[in-house]
Amino acid sequence: MSISRTMFARSDYRAWRLIPTRWSDNDVYGHVNNVVYYEWFDTAVNSLLIEAGVLDFAQSQSIGLVVETGCSYFESVTYPETIEAGIRVGRLGNSSVRYELGIFKPGEPFALAAGHFIHVYVDRDSRRPTPLPAPLRAALGPLVVALGTKPDPSSVDASKDLAADVAAVDRAMMERRSTRAFLPRAVPHATLAEILAIASRAPSGTNAQPWRVRALTGHALNALCDRLCAVVDDPAQSALHEPEYAYYPRDWVAPYSDRRRQVGWALYGLLGIARGDQERMQAQHRRNFRFFDAPVGLIFTVDRVLEQGSWLDYGMFLQNVMVAARVRGLDTCPQAAFAQFHRVIADELSIPDSEMLVCGMALGYANTAAVENTLQTPRESVEGFAHFYGF
Repeated sequence: MSISRTMFARSDYRAWRLIPTRWSDNDVYGHVNNVVYYEWFDTAVNSLLIEAGVLDFAQSQSIGLVVETGCSYFESVTYPETIEAGIRVGRLGNSSVRYELGIFKPGEPFALAAGHFIHVYVDRDSRRPTPLPAPLRAALGPLVVALGTKPDPSSVDASKDLAADVAAVDRAMMERRSTRAFLPRAVPHATLAEILAIASRAPSGTNAQPWRVRALTGHALNALCDRLCAVVDDPAQSALHEPEYAYYPRDWVAPYSDRRRQVGWALYGLLGIARGDQERMQAQHRRNFRFFDAPVGLIFTVDRVLEQGSWLDYGMFLQNVMVAARVRGLDTCPQAAFAQFHRVIADELSIPDSEMLVCGMALGYANTAAVENTLQTPRESVEGFAHFYGF
């Protein structure tokens, strides 16, 4: 199994130390030398212990000796940059501690290097192992994260069963669906940043990376929803707004029209909305503009100078967002309904004229008690849409 920096997210660490690089840290290749990272590990952990009052270099009878260490490097850093060292405890034993560290650039969601070292605590005089002092154990307790929660570079088994990885990816893709009712549970900023960082690895012709994202929560989200609903609720105002591109065909033909009707009536059937009940249909449609009560609303735009190929790239990015969210226990609903009201959204979010609205997306934790979230749409069999040649 290959090691990736995305295995070491900012949210995985429990304590932090800010460390400036030094002129002497750079080597002949113009970046901080590998051995300096081990100095950062020592500096981060020891300063933490000193601050907690559980380490006295001169007087402590119990001292920690390093018996194992390791580090993997994903990206370089150069003086005069400042780094952030994230600290957690992978294992708190009787006489040993496994410290796990991630080295981050300020604000970045994933580590540029990750490693560990193991301290065995011994008596200063006899050098024989001794139980961890109670104050030390108490100070480290809040930093403990179960070993294996995230793989440490030096402990990953390269022979790990590929089937488990395949199953995890397949499950996330199969479980992704359009969620239309969410819980009010907040989504941490760090989690959303991780999702977007992962999603940005989507294929992109000439590495153009056409995606632009506005993420809203709290007051900002409510303000946008209020403005949209005010327009949607006024038929005269709503009629003044048109999308800038056609998401759906102007003339529906089979089999697309059949599938459209099937999913529409399946949803309305779950909600108990009868044919012809325009008032309840409109009320359900209006929920789009509240992001189905999700705690996070995403608005996606693209630069107008980009052409159709970039929109293909954009679709892959959106799929990455949804799958990355699902694997983290979150759910989503991609929403084309916002395209009609692009002028309202652009005004509220100060989106420049050079960008075109692509779509919106609700993101959060699904309300599993909501009947609309039981909807499962059928898919055509592979034989129905694929042709194989030479197999």
